[in-house]
Amino acid sequence: MMLNSVNPKQFLVIPIAILALTLFSLNASGQKTETGMKDGAYQKVDVMPVFPGGDAALLKFIADSTHYPKDAKEKGIQGKVIARFMVKKDGSVSDVSIMQKVSPSLDNEAIRVVTLLPKFTPGKLNGKTVPVWFMVPISFKLN
Repeated sequence: MMLNSVNPKQFLVIPIAILALTLFSLNASGQKTETGMKDGAYQKVDVMPVFPGGDAALLKFIADSTHYPKDAKEKGIQGKVIARFMVKKDGSVSDVSIMQKVSPSLDNEAIRVVTLLPKFTPGKLNGKTVPVWFMVPISFKLN
């Protein structure tokens, strides 16, 4: 049976990912990251970026938007991809990359889904809106 989208039950994300989001959001140094761009981004700020509806809504958006790649399904490839992206000053998502890879097709699907994210409420440092690096785990698990 072919499925075009992954049932959220196929993800073990809600409790694990909320914990992971918290850990990824809090484990940074607080120093400005040298990104090679003229407007570097921070890893930790006073107020982290917030997805519309919070972390649970972010995980639901990811689960609802993710399609298990056919080749990965056929080969039985599973795993957790960790995507990193910048939440810019205007709340938009940019500079998506993969920090923990699983396979090219799962990694590319994670990038595709992250690029679909709507605007966040931007992060703030010292009362000013700033760009912030953000990471999210995306679990791919077959039944």
